Amino acid sequence: MKNSKRALACGALVAAAVLVVVLLVCPGGTPVDDPALALGQAGGFRVEKAYRTWKERHPEESRGERLLLRLGWSKAYSSAFTRATGKAAIDLAAGSVRVEVRGLDRPEAHEVWLVQNEPGPGRSAAPEAGDRMLRAGTLSLRKGKGVLEADLGRDLAGFEVDAIVVARAGRDPAEAGLLFGAPTLFQRMAVYSGSKRAPSTSRAAATPEVDLGRLVAEGAKLFFEETFEGNGRTCGTCHPAENNLTIDPDFIAQLPPRDPLFVAEFVPALARNFEKPELMRKVGLILENVDGFDDLENRFAMRGVPHTLALATSITAPPPTGSEPAVPPLERTGWSGDGAPGGGTLREFANGAIRQHFTRTLERRPGADFRFATEEELDAIEAFMLTLGRDEDPDELEEVLFRSELVARGRDIFETDDAKGGTVAAGKCDVCHAEAGASASSAPGVNLNFDTGVEDLPDHPADLVLEGGRPRDGGFGTAPNPKGGFGDGTFNTPPLVEAADTGPFFHNDAIETLEEAVAFYNSAAFNDSPAGLFLADPETGVAIRLEATQVVAVAAFLRVMNSLENIRQAAEFARVAKAAARTRTASAVLRLATEEAADAANVLSCASLHPAAVRDLEAARDLLRKASVTCIGFVRAKRIDAAIRALERARKDMVEDPPPSADRGA
Repeated sequence: MKNSKRALACGALVAAAVLVVVLLVCPGGTPVDDPALALGQAGGFRVEKAYRTWKERHPEESRGERLLLRLGWSKAYSSAFTRATGKAAIDLAAGSVRVEVRGLDRPEAHEVWLVQNEPGPGRSAAPEAGDRMLRAGTLSLRKGKGVLEADLGRDLAGFEVDAIVVARAGRDPAEAGLLFGAPTLFQRMAVYSGSKRAPSTSRAAATPEVDLGRLVAEGAKLFFEETFEGNGRTCGTCHPAENNLTIDPDFIAQLPPRDPLFVAEFVPALARNFEKPELMRKVGLILENVDGFDDLENRFAMRGVPHTLALATSITAPPPTGSEPAVPPLERTGWSGDGAPGGGTLREFANGAIRQHFTRTLERRPGADFRFATEEELDAIEAFMLTLGRDEDPDELEEVLFRSELVARGRDIFETDDAKGGTVAAGKCDVCHAEAGASASSAPGVNLNFDTGVEDLPDHPADLVLEGGRPRDGGFGTAPNPKGGFGDGTFNTPPLVEAADTGPFFHNDAIETLEEAVAFYNSAAFNDSPAGLFLADPETGVAIRLEATQVVAVAAFLRVMNSLENIRQAAEFARVAKAAARTRTASAVLRLATEEAADAANVLSCASLHPAAVRDLEAARDLLRKASVTCIGFVRAKRIDAAIRALERARKDMVEDPPPSADRGA
């Protein structure tokens, strides 16, 4: 349970390299002193680490000679809604382009364009007049799909691909584009390394962390402060730092009446079909037009706001195969996974969100109702988001020595194969949440979609609030769902390390507490779902059946995992503050550390877990608070050291350190 009334970055899962930068940069974006710059550099190291992982997974693209892109309808840029999707392979060295598109009526009436955005005042990442545009050719119909194979030779030499567009033939792609795709930050880093247009990334190959650190700092500033000339909302409106980068009814109830979240209540042009204010306030749901803007009255989904923590661990989509249909997303960005426009990447998500949530009117006119982000701004926002929270999942959970028998039992039940205690109680949680993360045990590091039946739960809170009930959320994809909505009924797997501090749960905020979320997997809705049937025991036909005590044990395990991460982050903040050269820097970082310690205690105390650890965490909180208002350096350092010791005592009350291994000279 989150402490939403006073939590700042609840759950301690926001990296010091990220949110502190927001507090410590001057209006011009320059860090105020060396420790603040170090925070930015720490963020840069996180991006650099993620980039190295990406290169290992994408050896074909890591050399910077080839771009593999997905194409889809873009709620940001498309001139009309379409369910068509595609993929493109651009060989920059050979000058060749291959495009495949499925679902277009008369593909031979459509052309493929490459776009290089030109910078300047009033420009954006959207294809627009004044950009360099290179026509690759016209699609031809082959075996039911549109195909283009083109050798552009010298025309592609020196052309820097910022987007690929499928548009109606004979029309300006900036005005008649239907399908869009764009390189991610990492693709741009690989391709444009050393270029004058490189994302402040690989210009200084010897010290890339410096440029990346500044990129992270700028991204943080944009995320929390930039309105993009819209209705006053920022990314941080729905992903506030002070509420674990998500919103819930308790947090919403504390906001002032004129908060930009409530623009539908005081801006007449947004009074209808922009939000459902009652559902927002009572359930925490936001209106999303994931299937197009052509029928605002009837075609929408109501979704909770996913936290944006640990994205580096959860956005990796399954790798393409020869038989895989040409559909986005290239990355999994939460809930159904197709909320990101175009190629479905974290980078493209930003401009889709601007058009959806930042507009002044429902006409959603770029340049009048909002402005799109530029290529440089998209670079910065993506870099910032990749540094939020953890950058890797826990390792070898089965070997962690939990001191609480209840928590250890919860861990065992969480694992797939468990027959301890004389009865079989396999929670099978790790099938979809390996190491309590967002990847499946059968596909380490890869985020998958599942239909768990959560849309079939009776008495959904939103159905009780909204007259006539909410429209069914069809999930991933755009094909009509027989049960209602559009999609195949599947949704992304979220990470669970963050679970205790980021409720309500599931894409539709159907469940309020962590214990109830675990108990959901006992329900008929789950056991009758495709995911439940897949996991069903061949003899009993039941996928998961946990007794009430076992539900509590699994939830206790997840609460302790959350608290341990809180402690890790609080200690990290504290050490950064101790090294700070200026009081202002130290105080800002210590405020974060203080709240992290408080949240670590709250996660445990809500379930009466580890009372001794809670006392130590509260002591650490008080020491960190006192240190944050101390101007005398040696006194501040002494209190920080004492707080770190208290945090360590709390950690040791929950887990036992493993004995030194023989290979380390034990």
